[in-house]
Amino acid sequence: MFEGRHRPLGPNGEWKTGQRVPVTGYYVDQYGVESRHEVGRNFPPCIDRKGECAYRTLARAVAAA
Repeated sequence: MFEGRHRPLGPNGEWKTGQRVPVTGYYVDQYGVESRHEVGRNFPPCIDRKGECAYRTLARAVAAA
């Protein structure tokens, strides 16, 4: 699923703030906040938690439009 060096850098295989989104879909952060992210973009910091790093796991992938 992940090619080359593009691997999750967070704990337990989670994607960390600033990493490229590997698959378009809905991701859940460590606080349970679900948000949609597009492949190739970067994961933003925690939503509503300024300056805090977010760790996200893929909740469900969606087909590219």
